[in-house]
Amino acid sequence: MLRNDQSVLELGFPSRLTFETEGVRYSGSKRSVIPKIHELIHVLPIRSVLDAFAGTTRVSQYFKSAGYDVHCNDLAAYSSVFGRCYLENCDVERLALDEKMKFLNHLKPVDGYFTEHFGGEDDGTGLVKAADGKKKPFLIKNTRKLDAIRDEIDKIAEDKIEHAILLTSLINALDQVENTLGHQVAYLSKWAPRAYSDVVLRRPRLLPGDGSYRVTRKDAREITNRFDLAYFDPPYNTNNTHTPTTRVRYASYYHFWTTVVLNDRPQSVGASNRRLDCSSDSLPGGISKYESTRYTEVFTEIEKLIAGVDARYVLFSYSNKGKVTTEDLEKLFARYKVLAVEKFSHRENVQKLLTSNCEWLGDQSANFEYLFLVEKE
Repeated sequence: MLRNDQSVLELGFPSRLTFETEGVRYSGSKRSVIPKIHELIHVLPIRSVLDAFAGTTRVSQYFKSAGYDVHCNDLAAYSSVFGRCYLENCDVERLALDEKMKFLNHLKPVDGYFTEHFGGEDDGTGLVKAADGKKKPFLIKNTRKLDAIRDEIDKIAEDKIEHAILLTSLINALDQVENTLGHQVAYLSKWAPRAYSDVVLRRPRLLPGDGSYRVTRKDAREITNRFDLAYFDPPYNTNNTHTPTTRVRYASYYHFWTTVVLNDRPQSVGASNRRLDCSSDSLPGGISKYESTRYTEVFTEIEKLIAGVDARYVLFSYSNKGKVTTEDLEKLFARYKVLAVEKFSHRENVQKLLTSNCEWLGDQSANFEYLFLVEKE
């Protein structure tokens, strides 16, 4: 931990930081929020940081680039893969990587699980055509490449870090040709121009670093380590009062990345061939308490999260469209020393763009992101 009279610049942290990060399209992405985060924390006496709901790890990538020791955590399997690629790996050369990607890119396409469940064709007019009559996220030419590449990664990866880098490269490539508007619960009926491109693996933007980096898959409240700063960006359910059940489940929204990472050929259900294990709120792991439709449950979970973390500073990110009101959050954080409350416009989550059900849309006011910065001790 830094002394109170020390600054991050004295420890050699970059004085002119670029905010470039890498990741797939993600409805909870905080890419545009990173400059705001930096503005709030770069003057604080901190060295160690917890990113407890890391998602695609963009904020963790910023923390690493800014010179902090980073603990990157998320329950999602794909998040751990991104964490090992961008956080745990510090070797930006990895001389064998390019040859292995070249080898994977030139594999002969094959028909397999991914082609059967997620591949479609153009019917000649630009519409999606598939044997089962369902819309699909990828053209068959790309699922065949995926079927060939995915199994081979398990065979040629030298260690778990290289395995994660190759998987990250594969996911990034698939994201570039995906026929969706940003999540995997619904696919487009007409092929988007991007879908016609070919899956091509490229080297991820590997980050150097000489700090301490750790990646875990835990419930955030189970992390008991000591940190200078804990950053919380929990998933949230809509505040719409018209719907009795949730429509926002990250386990379901990004089920395909989970299947690519686990390569477990799960049973699939529904119009989008979602994993059975994330198809219902009643299934274990299908939904977190932060995504609950019950206001009291969500508020209590956030309250316990803030109180229980062993950190001097807490930075909490939340939307005005989340289940808990900003007024109640302000009351919660008033128990601590409030250093800053920032409110700024932020792009609406993609699900709002995917429905014509006006009742489901609920709150049609402007979308804002809030950042609460408090000192606990």
